[in-house]
Amino acid sequence: MSDQGSGILWWDITDHPEFSPGELDQQWDVVIIGGGFSGLWSAHHLISSDPNLKIAVLEQGQVGSGASGRNGGWASALYPATDEKLLGHFPKGTVDNLHTHLRDAIDEIGTFIKEENIECGFHKGGTLVVARNLGQLKRLQSHVEHGSTILDTQETHARIGITQALGAVYSPHCAALNPAALVAGLAHSLEHRGVAIFENTFAELSDTKKVQAQGREIKADSVVRAIEAYHANSRDQIPIYSLMIATEPLPSEVFNEIGLHDHETFADGSHRVNYAQRTSDNRLAIGGRGAPYTWGSRRNDAREIQQEIHQYLRKMAKEWFPILENYKFTHAWGGAVGITRDWSPYLRWNGSYGEMGGYAGDGVTLSYLTAATMADLIMKRRSTRTQLPFVQWQNPQWEREPLRWIAVNSAIKLSSAADREERMTHRPSLIMKALTPIIGK
Repeated sequence: MSDQGSGILWWDITDHPEFSPGELDQQWDVVIIGGGFSGLWSAHHLISSDPNLKIAVLEQGQVGSGASGRNGGWASALYPATDEKLLGHFPKGTVDNLHTHLRDAIDEIGTFIKEENIECGFHKGGTLVVARNLGQLKRLQSHVEHGSTILDTQETHARIGITQALGAVYSPHCAALNPAALVAGLAHSLEHRGVAIFENTFAELSDTKKVQAQGREIKADSVVRAIEAYHANSRDQIPIYSLMIATEPLPSEVFNEIGLHDHETFADGSHRVNYAQRTSDNRLAIGGRGAPYTWGSRRNDAREIQQEIHQYLRKMAKEWFPILENYKFTHAWGGAVGITRDWSPYLRWNGSYGEMGGYAGDGVTLSYLTAATMADLIMKRRSTRTQLPFVQWQNPQWEREPLRWIAVNSAIKLSSAADREERMTHRPSLIMKALTPIIGK
């Protein structure tokens, strides 16, 4: 069957809302730059706290046109920085509190979706990481997070019919969804509650954190920058590209073989990151990394369409599930992920200006939590959230070029070499063990 495909699946099956925001040139309580999850959830938490707030969201394109409408659709409790790294800076109670808030955030998102009648396919079926060789199996079994379960071969096959599976780690703390439909529903809810959303409105910050848009300075008591990976061309964070493919809707007999009867999200245990879900309309949507980093941390739309990576993902999918040879891949797209030098998210607030990001691909849930925390800070409300590790976190800068370009692209290639090593040696990769402290993960 054809291996061609183009377009973003999520937006192909989602209607974009229309907005009538009114006049931008007025006094605002809060101006938010960025109409993705971070910006929209910030507006949600603020307007929920005080319905009388005058809030403007400024989006350069359309809401969700960046990573928020392009990602794999995992609302997970994952956090980019490891517990080992966090415990070097924070007490165990703070780290435990972080994980509790992340798990609770998934359910809070689910409750919001239900209350607003947003049809985004939200289903909390958990997530699987499958070991397909002994090296992966030993590595996964040695790093089992609290609340996760080790599955043996038989238990794994009862959930997913992926080839060569030796075992898996299962966590109940993940939901699958259509991220574009959630973005659209969230934006529609915000407009209904009085938030003004200005699309196709380019905004920039002066050195004094004043907002310039439509040729004038916008008056606001508080400003929030919520553009994540679109804060490029700097050493603060780098854009790494994650690419996706999707099949046509698959008949029930295919899932009799593939499994995923509870719509679990899943990945194999590779170092070369991949992720997938069974969508609400019974497709497989599969993503992975491997696209090269662009010199100078420039965000480049061309990096989101990489034929080589898309073809690799199709090949990988057919290796996982040979039955897919008989079906079409109808979509192929990509998006940028923001990664800080220490792989740690951040939220910084100085009393009138705030910024957040660095989710490293775990932003569907994490953006909700950071946005709730930003709202606490703006509203001068002390909470357990305002004590979490990402609050006022100062990330180190990435190295200057050309060292940054050499190091990042070498790390991307070495992750594939580490996977080959584990297949050959049947033990966890020494390459990745040596690489981990260098890349800061």
